[in-house]
Amino acid sequence: MSSSGEISAVVVGGIGTDITGLRLNRLVGPGELEFGGELRLGAGGKSRNIAQMMSTLLGPDRVAMVGKTSRDPFQLWTVPIDALHRAGVNVEFIKVLDFEDTGKFPQVALIAVDKQGNNQIYVLPGINEDFSPADVQESEPIFAEAKSNGGVAVLSLELPLQTAVATIGLANKLGLRVLLDPGGIRPELDHSSLFEQDIYLLKPNEHETFILTGIEVTDAEDARKAARVFQKHGVENVMITLGKHGAFLATQNEERHVPIPNFAGVGMQDETGCGDQTMATLCARLLSGDDIATATERAVLSGTLQFHKLGIVPVTGQELEQHFANCSAV
Repeated sequence: MSSSGEISAVVVGGIGTDITGLRLNRLVGPGELEFGGELRLGAGGKSRNIAQMMSTLLGPDRVAMVGKTSRDPFQLWTVPIDALHRAGVNVEFIKVLDFEDTGKFPQVALIAVDKQGNNQIYVLPGINEDFSPADVQESEPIFAEAKSNGGVAVLSLELPLQTAVATIGLANKLGLRVLLDPGGIRPELDHSSLFEQDIYLLKPNEHETFILTGIEVTDAEDARKAARVFQKHGVENVMITLGKHGAFLATQNEERHVPIPNFAGVGMQDETGCGDQTMATLCARLLSGDDIATATERAVLSGTLQFHKLGIVPVTGQELEQHFANCSAV
């Protein structure tokens, strides 16, 4: 897919395939075995999910994906690429290598989801471990196009840390706003280099917040303290997601708790992809002209809608606006 000249968001990070067991009676411990459930094979990778979800909300030819994969003998690599194509995402800057040359599979996530929607995820990064700063630099033309359209650069940490740093550096050089979802963070690494550059918005969950700040987030007051730490390190805006308690937003002008909406969801529950949907909606609504507070409200709602979908099924603009107009916050 060649660029239409309308790209306003460049999403950088992991591209993979999810092998998921749904509707399990329980999540097992070490050495245990569980029968039952339902097998799903689908497109995955946090940044890839975000790109597809953003394109679903913004429309085709507005989002470009930058990443790396390989043509494996089982054709797993085609699953995420095909899903991006169908969603109208530009894939020109996804580097696809031959398995015979690399000996590495595409990224694969093994996911178990119980009947209550709880999950366990094991990510096998494969060729994504070789996604390098040089690969990002080669994608500069699409970053420049997004800048010309008043766009953003979006990334998660499901990629090598030095590549994340290079992505933020390139966006800063071109004057693109950077929105970072630290999903995929590795606790053993020092992430201080990320905050030596300009980040417009950071969206961690409670777990990621603890890794980055050492603050255990159990309520909105804890989130407030953590958000102030991030802002002291130069982050302009912070949205800390709090699961069933919604999110906490801290900007230059306000601090506020955004609760989840009060609406009757359907019976199915799956927390897989909820954070990605929240991030995608936040980015898409900012690009559509919402102020950051309204974008956050829609993002929290969108993540809640995703919780009531099995697997990665992007929330549509129609769904989002219908619920946003009709539901009241709890």
